[in-house]
Amino acid sequence: MWHNWNVKNQLGFCIFSIVCITQITGKQPPIVNNAPQLQERPTWLQTCPRNDPNENQCFRSLFEGCFPALAAGIPEIGVKSFEPLHIEQVSVSKGSGNLVLSGGFQNLVIRGPSNATVRRANLDLNKNLLNFELELPILRIRAKYNLKGNILLLPLIGNGDVRMALKNVRTAVNTKIHLINDPEEVIHIDDMKVTFHVGAMRIHLTNLFNGNDILAASINNFLNQNANEVISELRPDLESGLADIFHGLWNNVFSKMPTKLWLL
Repeated sequence: MWHNWNVKNQLGFCIFSIVCITQITGKQPPIVNNAPQLQERPTWLQTCPRNDPNENQCFRSLFEGCFPALAAGIPEIGVKSFEPLHIEQVSVSKGSGNLVLSGGFQNLVIRGPSNATVRRANLDLNKNLLNFELELPILRIRAKYNLKGNILLLPLIGNGDVRMALKNVRTAVNTKIHLINDPEEVIHIDDMKVTFHVGAMRIHLTNLFNGNDILAASINNFLNQNANEVISELRPDLESGLADIFHGLWNNVFSKMPTKLWLL
C-alpha cells in the first residue's frame, strides 16, 4: 500500500510532517525577567554615537560584539545562554480529512546560534527601525516528540527522538522599534519579520509507526532526498514562528541594556 502512493501524496505528507516537526508557531509565553538593568557598561558592550549609530559600521560591530556574552548567558541581568538555545515545548494540532496529526515536541535544544556572522546591522532611531542579517554555518536541533494521527488509511503513531541539521543558514531580521523608559531608556521591539534561506537539511525521526523500521525509513529517506522542496513549502510557517520566538528573546536582552550605556 505504501509503495503505491503517488509522488504528490508522499510529498504532501512529508511537507506536512516536517512543518509540524519544525514549526514554532503560536504565541510563545512572555519571558519573565525581574533582574535589574545594567548599571555600568560591561567590556563586551561597545559604544556608538547616538546621532549616527551606523557610522563606520559601528552598530554592526557593537551588535556582533554582544554575541559571545549572549552565548555564555548574562546572569546578572537574567539573560539565559543562547548557546545552546532551549525551547521547552511546541504543541502540534494540524490537518483534517486524510491528514490528521496531533501531539507535540519537548526539550528542543538548538546548537549553533552563537556562531553567527553579522553581515549587516542597521539602527535608525529616526525611522524606528533595527535591521540585521546573519549567516550561520550550521544549526543542530535535538528534541523529543510524541505524535499520533493518520494519513489516508495508514495510522501514524510515534514517540522518540528527532534530530535535524540545517546548513548554511542566511537570515534577515527586520524590526520596528521605539524607545521606552523602563525605568531607564531602552529599545523595545514592536514588530519583527524574519526571512531565511537554508542551503541543506538532514532530518531523522526515531520510533515512527510503533517501531516499523520500513515505513520509518521511507519517511526519513524521502524527507532528506527532497529537502529543498520541503523547506520551500514550510518557509512561511518557519519565518512566522522564528519571528515570534526571537521577538521575545531580543526584547528581553534590550530591556536590560539602557541606551545611555551604548548610545553616547
